[in-house]
Amino acid sequence: MTATVSPPAPTEPERRRINGWRVLITILIALMTAMWVYYFFFASAKATYKIDDDAWRARAQTICEKYEAERLKLVDTSEGYISNPTHDQMIERADVVDRATDLLEAELTEVLAQPPASQRDRTLLSDYEKYWRILLSDRRAYTDRLRKFQLEPYYETLLGGGPVSNTIVDFTTVNQIKAC
Repeated sequence: MTATVSPPAPTEPERRRINGWRVLITILIALMTAMWVYYFFFASAKATYKIDDDAWRARAQTICEKYEAERLKLVDTSEGYISNPTHDQMIERADVVDRATDLLEAELTEVLAQPPASQRDRTLLSDYEKYWRILLSDRRAYTDRLRKFQLEPYYETLLGGGPVSNTIVDFTTVNQIKAC
């Protein structure tokens, strides 16, 4: 008797196991690619806080420079920080900060008096005013504490994890009105 060798029976194709990590990494790469494609080809190049009205920006810078010069005349800070001020020194400091805040309010009023032409620019300016009003309120709260002889640091309202002045600086920087 002769033995015949039969070929092995065909088996089902081996099923590939799906690797969860490989899928996750592929999805992340696809999302990152889509983000960069959007950024380079479709996203607006306009800065978030950029006022389009060049004349308004030039006028605002001139106004702010005038008020900045007035604020700088208020006090001589060459003596530096006074760690244990007397009550008279605290009142004097509160008076100086209030005068500076009054100048900032007058500056803001003058800057806002002639709004830019477009609705988008006026909306941005409205946000700028809102942030300035918060900062002015923070300054008034500080001088109120000084007048009560509470020696505490100056605190600013937090906005998006940082002081509100960061948002104001972002606005003034992109609009090239750094004196504001």
